[in-house]
Amino acid sequence: MADEDKHQLIRSLKREFDAKQAQLRNVDVQRRTVEAQLRRAAYTAAQLDELPENVGTYRAVGKAYFLQPKAAIMGHLEESVKGSDGELKKLSASREALAKAADGLRSELTELIGSLQRR
Repeated sequence: MADEDKHQLIRSLKREFDAKQAQLRNVDVQRRTVEAQLRRAAYTAAQLDELPENVGTYRAVGKAYFLQPKAAIMGHLEESVKGSDGELKKLSASREALAKAADGLRSELTELIGSLQRR
């Protein structure tokens, strides 16, 4: 393989590697967001547990607040936690696949650069 072809391949692999790294950063940001939602839901549920059953509670929906029974809000929180758990599993699997692909690209780049330097 000619040196120019190797340089072209290195540039192509570097672009792919950079794209994978950007995707990894996006997945990490999404994971942190979902984890924050989980912590918020757990804190809200803990605070609601301390309240009596017959107390009026309000649920925020956008910029509005709606009076709902405590049980309805707890059900919504549980549903939110289940959805967030599923999302976390998907994001973890996606992150593992992206990390594996990035490591493969890194090793290819290292090998190609090493072969160019040996000349």
